[in-house]
Amino acid sequence: MRVFNRVVMTLLLAGLFVLGMLLVVYSVPWFGYRISELPQALRLQSMYDGLENLVSAAEAGRLSALAVAALVLVALVGLILLVAELKPSRPRRVRMERGTYIARPAVASEVAAAAESVRAVLGSSVKVKARRRPGALVRLEAHVRRGEDPGPLQDEIRRAVQEHLARRGIPLRKLRLKLVESDPRQTRTRVK
Repeated sequence: MRVFNRVVMTLLLAGLFVLGMLLVVYSVPWFGYRISELPQALRLQSMYDGLENLVSAAEAGRLSALAVAALVLVALVGLILLVAELKPSRPRRVRMERGTYIARPAVASEVAAAAESVRAVLGSSVKVKARRRPGALVRLEAHVRRGEDPGPLQDEIRRAVQEHLARRGIPLRKLRLKLVESDPRQTRTRVK
């Protein structure tokens, strides 16, 4: 939404700048223009007439189905943009218990270190999402040798990560753990 906001604000401010310059040129008598000539110079009379016809047709109840559909569509787009603008953005840092925050890469490195401390894990890939409530949502992909028993290994990795983060004081809201069987020749750590 940031890019959209910047584009809209740039266009709005550019339009206000142009309108301000036109008002200066037409209001100061040095340039030979008068402010009463501005609507004719900008050819706004046809727009005024069209808007007046639309309003009078709406008041009389003579709007076509296409005009009603267009007005409803404009209202829905406006509502969607308003909701998208008012919705707070996702936090960039992970909230801790007492109003302190930690960066997502720091949480990711701590989770990776904890997961790779388990003997059977050859490497890991971590993604961290921050939420408004305390705690991080972590997706951990642990690379293990082919043939390892996933049940006890998954419990061991989960316990190691939770204990390591608890010792560091980093709250963990949810941990999604996926074990990927890998060839040791294709991972960072071949043998532990």
